[in-house]
Amino acid sequence: MSQHPAPWSKPPAPSPVPPEQLRTLAYHRLGRADRNHAWWKPLVEGAILFFLFLVLSVLFAIPIILFMDNPMELDDVTGVNQLDPLIFFFLFGSVALLAPAAYLARWIMGPRPLGLLHSVTGRLRWKWLLRCGLAALAIFVIVNGLSILLDLMAGGEAIEFTVAPQWGWLLLMVVVLVPIQCFAEELVFRGYLMQTVGRWLKHPAWAILLPVPLFVAGHLYDVWGQTAIAIMAITMGVLTWRTGGLEAAVALHVVNNCTVTLMAMVGLADLNDTSGGPIEVLFTLAINGIFLVVVFRMARKARIATSRTIILPPPPRLPSLAQRPLVVSQNGSELAAFVVDPRTHNYLSLPEQYGPYTVQDGQGRPVGLLDVRKTTSPNQGPRGGGSSSNQDRTP
Repeated sequence: MSQHPAPWSKPPAPSPVPPEQLRTLAYHRLGRADRNHAWWKPLVEGAILFFLFLVLSVLFAIPIILFMDNPMELDDVTGVNQLDPLIFFFLFGSVALLAPAAYLARWIMGPRPLGLLHSVTGRLRWKWLLRCGLAALAIFVIVNGLSILLDLMAGGEAIEFTVAPQWGWLLLMVVVLVPIQCFAEELVFRGYLMQTVGRWLKHPAWAILLPVPLFVAGHLYDVWGQTAIAIMAITMGVLTWRTGGLEAAVALHVVNNCTVTLMAMVGLADLNDTSGGPIEVLFTLAINGIFLVVVFRMARKARIATSRTIILPPPPRLPSLAQRPLVVSQNGSELAAFVVDPRTHNYLSLPEQYGPYTVQDGQGRPVGLLDVRKTTSPNQGPRGGGSSSNQDRTP
């Protein structure tokens, strides 16, 4: 008798995750992707970051200071010649050390994966970064070109190019070091700080605006120059939130710093100049506004991910009806109240010295009273009428 193979049947589809176990997070809220989230964790992470940055800065500065002819001139950063290759390397390289400090601090404290510092996808989106960089480069070239052209048409002086000494070393550092320095600043000011504020405050405006004063304080300009820096900081914060990652902000930051440095190398700008004016503020507003519009359209067309959906751990199961008498006897109480803490998903024991408790339904309407207070009788000591422990208990 021949045996026919059993007909193939499609395996059952996995059961969908209940909606109550899903949580969608914007970039500034990614700190809450940590299942062991606690309000104090970003403070410890910041302390570790700052300590590591100080240690790395000292180790980085010692050999460079030994090579300098006059190390004391570093006491006045605004007075040094920033087009000196060694000083340029020292100033930009010391800021770049923020990157390893930020990575190591996040690796110690979480959340994981480490790439959540980069974007909601958990990685750096290189193609999107390149597209944003090309868009920023085109905008800077066009706007700066029009600015120079209008200045010449208005009777301005003819442009005279003066190439900086040792321009080869400077060009190499513009290509290699400046992008790392910009990325490191974004990793801290738009990465760590935005996600720190996002752990405590939900609205993105707080995460965008609160780090701005710290970013501005790191740039020693007058009020006009710092206003321009604040505009850039707000723009980069909005870009990070709206595109779900650091890529667009990094692109804007890199192109801006490289453009200014290259112009300084040929005598069209002064890196040591700390003064500004309303024209500079309007110029910054124009470039940043155009870049915002362009990136928003690009992100919408490319359907860039702007949020991350995480699966929360399922809440603990209540003990079965057969096990509840055992659990009640272990608690030493005649009434067991199984209350779940939504943050830790552990059972809570209600303090028996307080009560009765008002029980509400999902819409906040009172549906009854729960009395867990212990009762006493004249001939007997305290008798269990509720949970006898104030500690979390998971049966």
